[in-house]
Amino acid sequence: MNLNTTLRLLITADWPAQDPACEWALLNAQGNTLQLGRSEPRHWPAAEACEVVLSAEQCLLLKVQLPKGARSRPAEVIAYALEDQLIGEADGEHFVVGAEGAATADSTAPTPVWVIARTRLKTLLAALTALERRPLRVISELQLARVQAGGWSVCLHSDNATGFARLGSEEGFAFDLADIRQPPLELRLALRAAQQDGGVPLFIDVYSARSKDEAFDSETALAWQSDLTVPIRPAGEYVWRDQSSQDARNLLSGEFAPPRAANSGWGSFKPAMWLGLVVLVAYCLFSFGEWLWLDHQSERLRQQMTESFRAAYPQAQTIVDPPLQMQRLNDQLRRARGQVGSTDFLPLLAAATETLGAQGRLRSLSYEDGRLELTLLLADSAAAERAQKTLTSRGLAATLRDTRPASGGVEAVFALRGTP
Repeated sequence: MNLNTTLRLLITADWPAQDPACEWALLNAQGNTLQLGRSEPRHWPAAEACEVVLSAEQCLLLKVQLPKGARSRPAEVIAYALEDQLIGEADGEHFVVGAEGAATADSTAPTPVWVIARTRLKTLLAALTALERRPLRVISELQLARVQAGGWSVCLHSDNATGFARLGSEEGFAFDLADIRQPPLELRLALRAAQQDGGVPLFIDVYSARSKDEAFDSETALAWQSDLTVPIRPAGEYVWRDQSSQDARNLLSGEFAPPRAANSGWGSFKPAMWLGLVVLVAYCLFSFGEWLWLDHQSERLRQQMTESFRAAYPQAQTIVDPPLQMQRLNDQLRRARGQVGSTDFLPLLAAATETLGAQGRLRSLSYEDGRLELTLLLADSAAAERAQKTLTSRGLAATLRDTRPASGGVEAVFALRGTP
């Protein structure tokens, strides 16, 4: 489906229970704004797709040490790693792993993890689905702020009492601001942690929305700069609609992943799919024909073996497995003349000794009813598997029955029989 228009909604923590209205922007395929507004759902414009921007305080962005490949690990593993940083139970949270950190020589760099209340996300999606506005993406407002290389960004909302800070691509936090003339406590703590890690920003850009009462002016910037000892740069007005969300992390994953539209994204693959289907059909026909030919050859060889067996042993009444029966009858004739058969103790022992050579040290040996059982001391389990393969390649039916730890390596128990 060609998504020509997208309705982007700014959903606050009050929506929909306390305030059914929200700010919205209608965008075209190029991301340009077509319409703007703030209204209840019945006044939202029609659009092919829907995208939700959650106000910053609804998401928690944490960093944790996770091994490589954390994205494929179960939620329980991530929850266990984060339990010390969560206030409530981990079962009530939805986790989305961000970009994995680069591994160093002795550790793994911290990996960002987005955390949102599972009940909040379920309520939000249920309400939007009922309005036939099921979103394809849900992102955090944290990732809408512009951030310059070497610096941090702070965005103040229109009430000048709340805002959020973005410290990197996937690093930031929301805060409450009691007095605009003083920087938030969370920002002070973040700077203190950055000083310990050697990552103090070169500057902090502050974006503020228009306010009737107070604005973040040059005098306020100097007060912040004196308190934080980091250059503060007023960066103009913060307007959430003007920020690109192309690289923002989609919080709809796992159980909350949006359903894939029928035939979505398959159009460009149709030629390759048809070619693959033709190749698959040709391969199946060739394989089936080859199987028929091999089955015919197998049946022909079996008839030849049966005829040879009847010629050699005309007294045999029933023929089930000509090679095996011939081997057993040959052994009977050899024993009747005082010779050993191929499944007797000495031939089996000679074949095993010749095959294994000095690969292991013999611990025990037993023989019963055509089966020779050897217990060898080998270096490890891998050596036992190699020994089994060697015995099999020499024409012996070798079974590795057991391996158990022993002083100097492992004890491997082999059961050997001769093969026709």
